[in-house]
Amino acid sequence: MNWNRHGSGMTNTKIYLDLLIFTFILSFLFKQYIFVAVISFLLLIGLVQIIYYRKVGQRFEFVNTKKRIRLMKNTSSDLTLTFNNKGLPIWNAVLTISFQTNIVPNGIPNTRVGDFHEVKIPFSIGYKKSVSLKVPIKGASRGLAKIKQLDVQIPHPLTDGSILLEFKPYILLDAIVFPNIYDVKENFLPSKLKQGDLALNSSLFDDPFFPVGTREYEPGDQFHHIHWKASAKTGQLQTKVFTRVANVSVLFVVNVGEKYSVLSDFEDKLEWLASYIDACYKEDIPFSFALNVRTSGKVPFVYLPLGSGDSHRIQAMELLSILSIAHSIIPFDKLLAYLDLHEELPVATYVKTHRVEAYTPLLQRWEQRTNVLYKSPTEIGGISHGYND
Repeated sequence: MNWNRHGSGMTNTKIYLDLLIFTFILSFLFKQYIFVAVISFLLLIGLVQIIYYRKVGQRFEFVNTKKRIRLMKNTSSDLTLTFNNKGLPIWNAVLTISFQTNIVPNGIPNTRVGDFHEVKIPFSIGYKKSVSLKVPIKGASRGLAKIKQLDVQIPHPLTDGSILLEFKPYILLDAIVFPNIYDVKENFLPSKLKQGDLALNSSLFDDPFFPVGTREYEPGDQFHHIHWKASAKTGQLQTKVFTRVANVSVLFVVNVGEKYSVLSDFEDKLEWLASYIDACYKEDIPFSFALNVRTSGKVPFVYLPLGSGDSHRIQAMELLSILSIAHSIIPFDKLLAYLDLHEELPVATYVKTHRVEAYTPLLQRWEQRTNVLYKSPTEIGGISHGYND
């Protein structure tokens, strides 16, 4: 059984039954058969009450499937809770759910208890029935919101008291709120030295494995690029036209702290990084990023390797969403030195830090291997506020 069970009010019920049994015996001895019939009926009710108390909730299940709700700030969704009941029916119960304040209940009464919102919902479920409840929520602030508490309070049907079923396993349903995303107006320039695999009309390179059409032969065209079947049909030599491709990839390096403490613009820098990640995703440009937030593992800081596509974007956003100002950091120069030794730099590297002159010796070496672009610490969402790049 996945529920911790707590009962209250049965003491009064037992006293009530003891009194009825004593009265039943006296009525029977004095041959007061009308009283015997009435008391027998009351005893039957009490017996049903005890059976219900002991059996209810024994085959009641919460479907604890792993699911993550992804939200932006001020966007809405639902926490869907599914229950199955193969035991006694549950009537007039109250379901209580408590979750962290990164999300807020949307349009329903709730109580805030510390760092959690608590919502109470009327609940009933019959024998061999399945019920799904939707709790409307809205994104409030960046972060991961987990469900702390899930319990069902079942009142005694005939007397005072109740049974509390408290779900004890770890609840796999949660919600994550991504950082704010702003429009970024930036052209990600391709490499002039590497061919790559990103389609780009202005590229100098062709992909010989992806022909997209033909054109008339021109002097200087390579012999093995002639399309012989098209030439036979048209009666003139035709040359294959290939997809233009380029190598476009970006590394974002962000300094969120000074020495061993997080700076006050922590949220702004995460929003800046999330906005550029979203811009890369829309243009199908591979990206990676590194932040000097300390982590355990092979790489001692937050680092996402180069990748592209929807799953890579979601992984990046979730990683940014769970970061906290409570995390410790490593010196930014140690991060730069690690990347310089262990990672191959992509076509472009965006560096966002304060006091950029302190890291110039390291970054000058990078400029020989990649296009280094420096971003001011006050730039948010592609718009610079107060400083020039």
